Amino acid sequence: MSFIARPKSDRGFRPALVALEGRALMSVSPSRLHHVAGVVHAAATTRANATITPITSPTGSSQAGGYRFLNFDGPGAGTNANTGTNINGIANDGVTVGLTIGNTPGNNNFLARPRSNRFATTTNIAGAAGASAFGVNNSGTVVGSDGINSAFTLSRGTVRTFLPNGASAATAFGINDRGVIVGQETAGQVTTGFLRVPGRNARTPAQDILVTGPGGLILVNVQGINNQGLAVGFYSNGSTTHGLIANQRSALNGTITSTAVADPTIPAVAGESGATFVFSQILGVNDRGIAVGYYGDSTGSQHGFLYNTKTAQYSFLDDPNVAFNNGVEVTQITGITNSGELTGFYSDATGAFHGFVAYR
Repeated sequence: MSFIARPKSDRGFRPALVALEGRALMSVSPSRLHHVAGVVHAAATTRANATITPITSPTGSSQAGGYRFLNFDGPGAGTNANTGTNINGIANDGVTVGLTIGNTPGNNNFLARPRSNRFATTTNIAGAAGASAFGVNNSGTVVGSDGINSAFTLSRGTVRTFLPNGASAATAFGINDRGVIVGQETAGQVTTGFLRVPGRNARTPAQDILVTGPGGLILVNVQGINNQGLAVGFYSNGSTTHGLIANQRSALNGTITSTAVADPTIPAVAGESGATFVFSQILGVNDRGIAVGYYGDSTGSQHGFLYNTKTAQYSFLDDPNVAFNNGVEVTQITGITNSGELTGFYSDATGAFHGFVAYR
């Protein structure tokens, strides 16, 4: 994924698995760059004849928790540890967005509809090898990081970068079907989440709304937003990270104060005797208020979950083909559609990552 370092408390002593995780909280303020909000980069390079590769289950199982899993690799995925496929989001029409890292460094961003066909469209920004695509909506607009401290939108082959609220660095992680973008920004020594609400017409500028953490200005990362304006993400209290929710309708004077989500009581997992909770992150939410994400435990492993924002109930779900590598296994659920289809990625026994979609 991108190369933003995850705080050590999230993963601790398993640095070998960090490479594909770009959803970390930015903990330092990069030097200020002279970007202009909305500047147009060179058009994205798109290639519609790429393909995804379905993965045959080595365990003979493709089902877990009442879901059927379709596992796959994106174009150019590597097979070494810390390489592979990272699916970061899914639109309500079933189009997934993510990236691959090959056995040589460099991101290859792409869109695919895995349940329908094996075709993929690569969506890379010309001259920005470190760019990472994180979200997509039903209109096909992709959002992410340009790899040089700005958030971007990609629509119909045109890339625009932006820095909300005069920030010095930003990443866009999600976009709903109304065009509202969410992400994280850094200004000075303060790192918060943001919502960017599009203007009503070409003459009306976008409105940027700060999202602060429960209890004040602490590190905040907003990951996803549904079409009702319910946003999800996570925050740091200085030692670890916890889930949060925020409502666009509660904005006051350009700021939303998020609400903390209670940490899950984690289940017993085979091969992880005595594991205890370390952190959690919520990454996506649908219009029914069902959110998805993952938690990390004291073994260094990560496990997927669904969270009902209306009942505050968790359920847990890992890809059935996840495997231990050096005592660590990883499943992250990164997106959910209104129909309940899930997407994300998991690790195999070699430490490589693979994407999945899961459906009932």
